[in-house]
Amino acid sequence: MRLLRVATCNLNQWAMDFDANLRNVKESIARAKAAGAAVRVGPELELTGYGCEDHFLEQDTAAHA
Repeated sequence: MRLLRVATCNLNQWAMDFDANLRNVKESIARAKAAGAAVRVGPELELTGYGCEDHFLEQDTAAHA
């Protein structure tokens, strides 16, 4: 039997704060690798942040995501 180490991440993301959210994701990837994880799993909307429903209709949201 082969084992696979999986890191699950629940980050403190802010709606529409793409730069900070991306830094948090990259840091969590580095920490997962350092812990020996082969797979890192995060929540949906971890780059755009939750609570950005109104912003989905803006023209540049997709360009930033």
